[in-house]
Amino acid sequence: MKLTIVVDTEDPRGIEDSFKIVSHFHKRYVGGSYSGTQVSYHKIAFIKMLRKFAKHAVEAGKEGIDPQSLRFTKDYADGIFSEIRGL
Repeated sequence: MKLTIVVDTEDPRGIEDSFKIVSHFHKRYVGGSYSGTQVSYHKIAFIKMLRKFAKHAVEAGKEGIDPQSLRFTKDYADGIFSEIRGL
């Protein structure tokens, strides 16, 4: 199946509808949903991720790395997001 979608950049509603169509086909043929920069967690998975981060922060602190820095947290979060997205 091939599909061509024309997007009118002057029609915000049409852009939203086009995104919904593409999302539908992505979900149906590729699997899962693509949400751009959003990642969702279930409560238990989130708690497990926080525990893993805490252990990682303690280990980093012992190695002389500042676990409270924004860079440390961002690098950890980027790794988690890449893992979830399968990158």
